[in-house]
Amino acid sequence: MAETLEQRVNSPQEKKEEKKVSVLESVINETFDALKASANLSVAAAAPALGYAVTGNAGVLAASASFVAGTRGRKSSKIIRNESLSGAIFGTIAHYATLPLRYLTNLGKAAYMEVFPFFGNAAYMVGDHLVKNRSPTGLSKEFKENYWPNVKKSLYTTGPIMAAASLLLPQQFMVAAIAVANYVYRKFVIKGKGEEHTDKTPYLVAAPRVAAKFARNSVKGLYDVAHAMGSSLGDLYRKAPKLPAKSPEPAPAR
Repeated sequence: MAETLEQRVNSPQEKKEEKKVSVLESVINETFDALKASANLSVAAAAPALGYAVTGNAGVLAASASFVAGTRGRKSSKIIRNESLSGAIFGTIAHYATLPLRYLTNLGKAAYMEVFPFFGNAAYMVGDHLVKNRSPTGLSKEFKENYWPNVKKSLYTTGPIMAAASLLLPQQFMVAAIAVANYVYRKFVIKGKGEEHTDKTPYLVAAPRVAAKFARNSVKGLYDVAHAMGSSLGDLYRKAPKLPAKSPEPAPAR
């Protein structure tokens, strides 16, 4: 069919407007992603700094860094934020948990740090779960499934490292030693399993896709239901017993 003059005039303009809209959406998405990444990285930097300010122990900074470095896979700003925050919380708790080392003998220090994984894993699992899930829901299940396996692995990997460090280092350096042990544990024992295996699709990209998929599936579902109902009614109509056709009455005699 020949293109009308109106179509020739309007077509390039419509395409140009569509291109402008797509570029604008791209700029908005990139801006929001950049702002979101900046906010995540700001939290990642502020969390260990706050832990250091509270404790005065630079080992908190090392603990936060060990959590980030010990995580395998591509590190998005969200993962860096969560791991840094989780590490800062753990490092702060570890600072206060190692204060009794100041009053123990060498034998007492070694024994204390050898059993430290029982407490350390519990503190880590609680803090990490709350940071990444923002709710205690599911924490009891996670403890049942992972606490004892993690403790057993820690006892023969990080436990000896921390016990040896307690004999060689003063208490203020023990958090840094725990950070090193944690890095070894996460990197080589449990293979850094965690958030890096989750979907990295940005929210601003994923949300429209999910909404479009939901709308598409809903329309298709409604169509399938209507089609099935129509087919059922058609089958019912075809199977219904037909009334015998009335024979034409004879015309009256004249």
